Amino acid sequence: MADIRTLSRTYNDKTDTFRVKLITIRFLREQVQNAKGNLITFRPSKVAQDLQLYGRQDLRAKTVLIRAFLDDLVQRGYITIIKRSARGKVYGLYKSNRFWDMLTIYEPEKVLELLEAEKIQQ
Repeated sequence: MADIRTLSRTYNDKTDTFRVKLITIRFLREQVQNAKGNLITFRPSKVAQDLQLYGRQDLRAKTVLIRAFLDDLVQRGYITIIKRSARGKVYGLYKSNRFWDMLTIYEPEKVLELLEAEKIQQ
């Protein structure tokens, strides 16, 4: 799926996915830097809401992209699922995890680059 043309704009799937991943990593980095304990918890909707990532028409699509990225991080062992409820999953990141260290050391662009490079090697 390359470009989808709608009445209001052209939607580029690859660019939008990259932007969502980068903004999600920026959100996680900010949470890690402000953390006072050993665990941060978050939902995909909170990531989207805090960063004002969407207009009303994009809410569902952006949250789905964020959720897909977070589920990929869970599968790769970077974050964990803390709780499942009717409102969805609550994700968590522990201070002892190597992803926490990556977020504190590197800029978001470099973290995303490292994640993509690791994905290609697998």
